[in-house]
Amino acid sequence: MRRLALAAAIVGLGALTLVSVAQACSCAPPGPVESLRRSDAAIVGSLVKVVPRGRLQADYRYRIRRVYRGAKMIGRGDVISVRSSRRAAACGLPRRQERPVGLFLLAKDGHWTAGICSVIEPRRLSTAARHGYASSLPPAQSSCAS
Repeated sequence: MRRLALAAAIVGLGALTLVSVAQACSCAPPGPVESLRRSDAAIVGSLVKVVPRGRLQADYRYRIRRVYRGAKMIGRGDVISVRSSRRAAACGLPRRQERPVGLFLLAKDGHWTAGICSVIEPRRLSTAARHGYASSLPPAQSSCAS
C-alpha cells in the first residue's frame, strides 16, 4: 500500500513538473536579417511604464530612441504602446527599465505587438541595419495607432 501511495505521489509531481514546463516560454527567434524582414517596425526604446490590460495582457510603453524600420509610423521621441503578455512564462516583454532594448514589432488589430522572442540587443540591431539589411527591405506597409 505504501509503494502504491509513493508511486502515485511521484506520478503526480511529475505531472505538475510537465505542466509547469509546458507553460514556460521558449523560442528560437530567427536572426536579425529575417526578423527585420518579418517585422512591421524595428526600434530601440526605453520602457517607460507597463499598463495592465486584463489578467493576461499589458501595454508596455516605450519612448523611442531609434527607428530602424517603420519610420513613417514611428518617430524618435514618440511614446508607443506595445501589447504583450503580462507574464514572462507566456513570453511577455521584459519589465526592467534600466536600459534601452531593441524590438521587432508587428501590427495586429490596430496595436503594436511583441514578445520576448522579439527582443534584441540594440547593438545587434544597429549592426544589422548598418550592414544594409534594413535598407534592402521593402517598406513596411502596416499602420498602427500608438
